[in-house]
Parts: sequence; C-alpha cells; structure tokens
Amino acid sequence: MLHQQPDQPHPGRHEQGFGAKAAAGGETNPDSWSAVGWDNSTNSADYTYAYAICSGSGINVSGATVTVRHTEVSGPTSGSTGQTATVGCGQGDGKLVSGGAAISGGSVTTTDFTGPGSGGDHLNGSFPSTSGGAAVGDGTTTAAYWTASAHTGGQSSPGTYTDAWALCADDGV
Repeated sequence: MLHQQPDQPHPGRHEQGFGAKAAAGGETNPDSWSAVGWDNSTNSADYTYAYAICSGSGINVSGATVTVRHTEVSGPTSGSTGQTATVGCGQGDGKLVSGGAAISGGSVTTTDFTGPGSGGDHLNGSFPSTSGGAAVGDGTTTAAYWTASAHTGGQSSPGTYTDAWALCADDGV
C-alpha cells in the first residue's frame, strides 16, 4: 500500500512526528510531501517513493498561494469492497495542480499515521477526476478534483478510512 499526502508546513516539524501527520483542509503553502509504505511486516523488500516537483531557483512564486483541500470518508470496511473519496478546489482556490491519497486508520490530519484495519487493504488509485470521481482523460487541463480509490482484502476491515487531497494554486491573475 502507498499512502501519500502533503505534509504540514516545516516550522517545528522536527519536534513533531516528521512527515507522520498530513496537511489538513484549508492549510496554505505546504512545503513538503510525505509517503508511507505499510505492509504489516510481511514483505520487507517493498519500497515506497515520494516525489516533489519544485519551482527551482530564479522563479518568482511570491504571488502564488497553494491551498490544501482534504476529505476523509469511512471505509472500505467490509471484505472485498471498495471506497472512493473525492475533493476539489473551492471558490478562490485557483487551479488544481496536484493531489494525494491514503487508506489508513483515520484522522491523518490530526494524529500520526496509523495503518488501516486489515493487512490486505490497499490504495488502488490517486488521480485527477471529475466531481463524481471518474478519472479525467489523458491531456485534460481543466480537472478541478482529485480522487482516491481504496479496496479491502478478503476480510473485514473495521476502522478504515479513505482520504483524498487536492492542491490548488492561485497566482492572483
């Protein structure tokens, strides 16, 4: 399973759980990204990667604001079932520039990350979408929503949640 989400802003992070708590809806200008791989110690050969695309030196982003939008929905909790969570940019947030997703034990924006209710749970997808959660076509430049798609294994998974984040940028123009 791969769980990825924007991290909280940098100040004081070393005293808190470095990368363990995700940015909440409404936070602005997150400065990092985190990813957590969760395998219940059954496959130590798996790897988890996180990538950040930065603006680089000499690019003035002082007039841009990035706003985090987040949603968390209960489930999937029954064996062999799925759940989606979709979140979008709000009025005045600007355009969707990225997003993230997680399947977890819940409350990832207020507590350190905990795994989902079952070892067989997995994140199936994290993608730009329509407001109804359907993936947008390749080359689409107007997507305003991000969807997470999660699935349980063959057993029940109480206390499992699916999260989606949208990162929205407004350059003031």
